[in-house]
Amino acid sequence: FPSQTGFEWKFKATPLDSANIPNPSLSVYRIDKFESVANYEGKLANIVPTKTGPLQTILLQPFLDSLFYATEGTNGFEYFSIRNIEPFLIALDTSGFISNFSFLDFFTSLQDWYSTYRFTSNVNTEYTLLQRDTTITIGTINAYLRFKYVAKRLQDQTIQTVLGSYNCKKFLLQWKILYYLIPPPFPGIELFSTKDSIWIAPGNWIVQDIIPANNVDLTILGIPAFTVPGLETKLTDEIVVSIANEEPIPNAFSLQQNYPNPFNPSTNIGFKIADRGFVSLKVFDILGNEVATLVNGELQAGVYEVEFN
Repeated sequence: FPSQTGFEWKFKATPLDSANIPNPSLSVYRIDKFESVANYEGKLANIVPTKTGPLQTILLQPFLDSLFYATEGTNGFEYFSIRNIEPFLIALDTSGFISNFSFLDFFTSLQDWYSTYRFTSNVNTEYTLLQRDTTITIGTINAYLRFKYVAKRLQDQTIQTVLGSYNCKKFLLQWKILYYLIPPPFPGIELFSTKDSIWIAPGNWIVQDIIPANNVDLTILGIPAFTVPGLETKLTDEIVVSIANEEPIPNAFSLQQNYPNPFNPSTNIGFKIADRGFVSLKVFDILGNEVATLVNGELQAGVYEVEFN
């Protein structure tokens, strides 16, 4: 995990259709920021506020949600929330075929810390993070279901991103639902499983996350088959607003005076870079304490402006 607060991740999240083909016209952008370290639900947590929105407004939006990570020994812990699978749970609940059971409520009750990333585990060896059995009634049928949250460490992989090359630890996370004609320990039928591939780079934490589309066939329970779209989340260098695309490439670096000045509540900061390279733009208070990171990534040569609110 990054060692210093203020570290920012900027992502582009693109939906995948049923054939796992990206649809860039529906892409949204996400900014995560390592804000602080504090106790959360029994662990010393790295607290990461997060926000998602269109490119045109993402810099202006407030942070309305947070992610929580912790490390102990060789394990990386993640506080499980339903944000990644919420659309799927809502789709199940609104199908109308199961009136006496809420998948959304059930999974919400499972929110807790899990040792999701076991960095020294054997490659391709699955480990169980959670297992819970329950019964639901569909018409006159009592369906015995087992929910499992499992993970495995995959072979390390080097990936290329817009910000450069990363040597990553790779993990596969899966939610599985198994159906039992006779309650466990008798063998069950796997109805479906989600697949979430995560790439983690030293000092950068998660740099890529791909969830393929899921074609779900629950006809055995009397529920018509349906598809949950996938999501491809990758690092981006697009979250910087250019104010002078028509200007020629600058021949030198320069940082402009912010305007307006004085300001309340926001001001604009312009800068020019002559060559493609890593750019970091930070704001410090009068005592030298860092209060904001506005830019932290690879940029093309050009003229830029960002807002500090």
